[in-house]
Amino acid sequence: MQLGHALGPISHSILVRQSAENQRMAYTAFGANTTTLPRRYFLERPEDNGTYVLPIKQSFVKDARLMPGTRIMLALLTGWAGTGKPLQLTQGTLAKHLRRSVRQVYRYLKDAAREGYLRYAYTKNRLGMITGLQIYLSFDLLRPTLKKRRPKPAKPDRTQVSDTNTLIKDSSYKDPELDAVLARFEKTAGFG
Repeated sequence: MQLGHALGPISHSILVRQSAENQRMAYTAFGANTTTLPRRYFLERPEDNGTYVLPIKQSFVKDARLMPGTRIMLALLTGWAGTGKPLQLTQGTLAKHLRRSVRQVYRYLKDAAREGYLRYAYTKNRLGMITGLQIYLSFDLLRPTLKKRRPKPAKPDRTQVSDTNTLIKDSSYKDPELDAVLARFEKTAGFG
């Protein structure tokens, strides 16, 4: 009996947020044999806090030379890298986020470095003790080259129409009031 079918989809989605012990007790109460199931079935689902990974190349996802965990780690690191700066973190931080051991993260790093997806170096304090990792990702192997949007040109390619009102300037229409005001001005100014 599958776990999702034993409780129904609504109950199952509620249970995955519970601790492993509570999940095992609930499935056992519904008659599911939990002793033969892998531990990963009972891990808590990670919280969705709105983070995401930018588009990654399909050739990277399809690379069968990488371990599956290495691909997941590289996708996570690609999302963390953002604009492409080197990442400074620890193997323990990676292990916590991937829910793997530090030793397994070390294997993932070696696997990714062997295939050229990243370079890494240990950071040390002034006594020579290792304090973390500095990871340099090869973005040309991981991310597609996206077309950059061209900004709008400051000056358009055509000449803009002027703001002048051509109806008054070129008009043959005479305004008698305006003519009378201009005639009085001519007399007072001494032009006429």
